[in-house]
Amino acid sequence: MEQHSSDGKLLLRSNDKVWVALEEAYLTEATSYEWKYIMDDLEQLPSIYFCGLALFPHRVQQGEAYGHLTTPFQSGKVHFQINGVQLETYIYPDSRKMTEEQYHLMLSDILKEASLCFEYSHIEVGIDTDQLSRELSLAQWCYIESSFALLTAMIWSIIRQPIRMLQASERQMRRDRVKSVELKTLAWLEQNRGRGTGSDIPETVKSTTRADSYNTYENKLLKRWLVELRHLLKMYGKSVPEEQAVRAESYADKVGYWLQDPFFKQVSPYKGVIRITQVFRKHPSYRQCYHWFDRLYKHGDERIGMSYHYPLRETFALYEIWCYMQFVKLFREKGLLEDSSGLFRTTREGLFLHFAEHNESMVKLKNGMRLSYQRVFQSNSPSFYTYTQRMIPDIVIEAGDTLYVLDPKYRIAANLGTALGEMHKYRDGILRCCNDSRAVHSVFIVTPVQDAELDYFRADFHSRYRMGAIALTPGGDTSLLSDWINNQLVQEGGETP
Repeated sequence: MEQHSSDGKLLLRSNDKVWVALEEAYLTEATSYEWKYIMDDLEQLPSIYFCGLALFPHRVQQGEAYGHLTTPFQSGKVHFQINGVQLETYIYPDSRKMTEEQYHLMLSDILKEASLCFEYSHIEVGIDTDQLSRELSLAQWCYIESSFALLTAMIWSIIRQPIRMLQASERQMRRDRVKSVELKTLAWLEQNRGRGTGSDIPETVKSTTRADSYNTYENKLLKRWLVELRHLLKMYGKSVPEEQAVRAESYADKVGYWLQDPFFKQVSPYKGVIRITQVFRKHPSYRQCYHWFDRLYKHGDERIGMSYHYPLRETFALYEIWCYMQFVKLFREKGLLEDSSGLFRTTREGLFLHFAEHNESMVKLKNGMRLSYQRVFQSNSPSFYTYTQRMIPDIVIEAGDTLYVLDPKYRIAANLGTALGEMHKYRDGILRCCNDSRAVHSVFIVTPVQDAELDYFRADFHSRYRMGAIALTPGGDTSLLSDWINNQLVQEGGETP
């Protein structure tokens, strides 16, 4: 089918650049463009729709209609409709936007830090009663990647020295090869006496033999787990990003190689109800294997999941949580983390990080400090209040009667001053209930982009104006944030201001 075109009537440009026909325009997400439509003689105003929204001209002169449009903050195929004719074009990702790799890195960092913080939560119930889950998850994938080498060592240890047992089986054999006569053998001879040629004893006798067998319950269950693991890894190979998919396929091939070993070929997969035996309790290799596969569907040391799913297009929400967890991590590494139970909630399905909007997740730090996520301030709030509007800054550090406010900005326009200007409402509008004095010592924005030419990132700007910007990028260096914590909150001897 022939692709429709605007015949050069609809043109676009950005930042007063050269006009380009719609078919040749390179559109990027979250960008403003000016459009121009060239009308034929006696042609009425065009009917133009972009992503289902009508575009109205703001001026018409000399047979040309002019207007503005802003592309959505999402890349992919989009449609224009001009006078009833639908045209397809493509919006490319903003180069300032984080990559998919950084998105997955943020998720991984959040879950790993949550796992470490659980030791500080003092939660004693719920963690060992997680329901099994067969759904793919980042936590499960992180567990597989971090412990697959350990599983490899355990499996080879079992292949070299598997447990076995004497297994009895009945079979027909020549009468001179019968080594032991049991009651079953005597009963069979009594029933079959006289069938032999020239003798009351038949030429072949049904007797019981015993031989070593690897087809034990534990080996059968282990083979079942490995078959399921290979299938699970194949599923990850189709679901995760390309780099991780290659590793998933590699792991699946390794599991397939184990299953081709002569030992496992003698074993049939177990199909019944799983039970714990003395071998799983006492044998080192089998016990470790049991625990590894038991944790596989509970996410092992990373049983902590996310209560909410953040798609790639909502990376800004994930970036806010990631920044908060980076603060938690730095306080933990500085020995200032005391109680992290406010990060979690327990359900029948297990233990989850809980970062619902306005949830006010809070961790307790030493020296009476508190670190809160999306803390709510309003006219009737305890300790601190606002006299204008309800305020919900993303990150708040409370040190005594003093507050430090930080707002992660996943993507900021060129004018950082506008974003900083919005922070004045926190610094000037949050007061102490005891004496109506200003409670916020300083306000900062946290952004993945750093512009060395801007004063907002400089330490002297921070100390002079008690506000500014801090660069924090997934996979990057956190030393700037660590220095900020040291300068603002931690003095010699670990004391706080």
